[in-house]
Amino acid sequence: MNDIRWTNFKYDNTRYCFFFISELKAYGLGQFFKIAVSKLHGIPVVDIDCITIAPDIFEQYNYENLIIVNHTQLRENKRKPHEEFMKDISKSGYISGICDKILQNQDKLYIYMFESNQFMTLDQKLDIELIGPKADIVKTLSNKISLYKIFDGVVPMAEYFVANSFHELMDRSSKLFENCDKLFVSLEQSAAGANSIVATSTDDIQKRFAHHTDDIFLVVSYVEHTSDPTSLAVAINDTDIYIAGIADQNMEGTSFRGSTYPSKVSKDIAEQIDRQTIAVGRHIARMGYRGIFGCDFVVSNDGEVYFIEVNPRKQGTTMEFCCALRTMLPSNAPNLPEIELYAVLDNKAAPNIVSTSGLDRTIYWATYNQKLQNRLKTISCLPQQRGEIDMFEAVASNKLTKEYMILEHVGQEFFVNKGSFLARVIATGHNYKDVESGVDMGKRLIAWTITQD
Repeated sequence: MNDIRWTNFKYDNTRYCFFFISELKAYGLGQFFKIAVSKLHGIPVVDIDCITIAPDIFEQYNYENLIIVNHTQLRENKRKPHEEFMKDISKSGYISGICDKILQNQDKLYIYMFESNQFMTLDQKLDIELIGPKADIVKTLSNKISLYKIFDGVVPMAEYFVANSFHELMDRSSKLFENCDKLFVSLEQSAAGANSIVATSTDDIQKRFAHHTDDIFLVVSYVEHTSDPTSLAVAINDTDIYIAGIADQNMEGTSFRGSTYPSKVSKDIAEQIDRQTIAVGRHIARMGYRGIFGCDFVVSNDGEVYFIEVNPRKQGTTMEFCCALRTMLPSNAPNLPEIELYAVLDNKAAPNIVSTSGLDRTIYWATYNQKLQNRLKTISCLPQQRGEIDMFEAVASNKLTKEYMILEHVGQEFFVNKGSFLARVIATGHNYKDVESGVDMGKRLIAWTITQD
């Protein structure tokens, strides 16, 4: 078990089991998938175990049936590359052994994926089924250059070009800066803005990308804009796209820091976003994509909606969307994981599906991801809170007016590397002021736990 950093999982052959593979920020989605499996197979929810496999390194874990796959033994939270995480799970003798034990007692083992990847190979075993989009399509859509070429002409996008070398990038950008003030420049892979910048000069590009001499770059005309809305949806089949809702992204430069729901965009803008999300969803569905996806947009100063990218995976706020939908949908209506399950298995909508159009918005929510710009060491810890579903329910039912939680704090005397998560704030309420104050208080508490390395 050298590949297993920590686990509290003990197999019980009287219970139905499935795996959920994800970072712990989405841990609660396993509970929604548990409900989907219960309804599909007629098994009581209390008789089902969700076994979560995650890479996160914390001081302590307040989670049930958890397996942490990470080779490092350091007290250091450094994000593990997704492909490396998938490879480690796939070659783990411990996890393979659990699969064998489970399949001795049940006909099928589901592996619910937060993000599909071609290096996940557990499904090569007979009777193991991955629930999520096809990995090869996800890989194609995760490439920003491929993405722009695929959706060119499908939805409105800003003008762009592809630079096949750093020299071409500098040469063409220099000419463009004669007539524009800003350019968005990105490598092919840049999740959450990690490898992209908004450049105001070739000096900015030189400083950020000079060592990427052999890379290919996407360069997009920067659109001055008033908001950065994002939609969440499910591609069910070639025609049916289920829209969960629209939130506003909170950006720091090109880096995503969180979202606020519901979006503040006008009804007309929201309808444009819905139409573009459906167009994108149908396009990727015709490519063979089935499952949850997100779309990012900007709304220009003159009210035009421009498509920025599709995120071919569950968004970081999929859990919050599910919690909110649970308070708005009829009790027998499927939530997003159940809709995704039927899309992947049967290419059809789940029973009793209810459109989100016209639903009574009983709750507001906001999130904030505390990522670090420099390596820091924590000096104290925060409680390992749980119960996000209950928090949403309490606010939606007016048991509470507002509430916030701090989740996934790494712990005390831990090093947190640049670009890694320190903690996450979730706030709920009945208006924007409620959730903004909750996020602000959460950020203050997190700040008290760190000191400079």
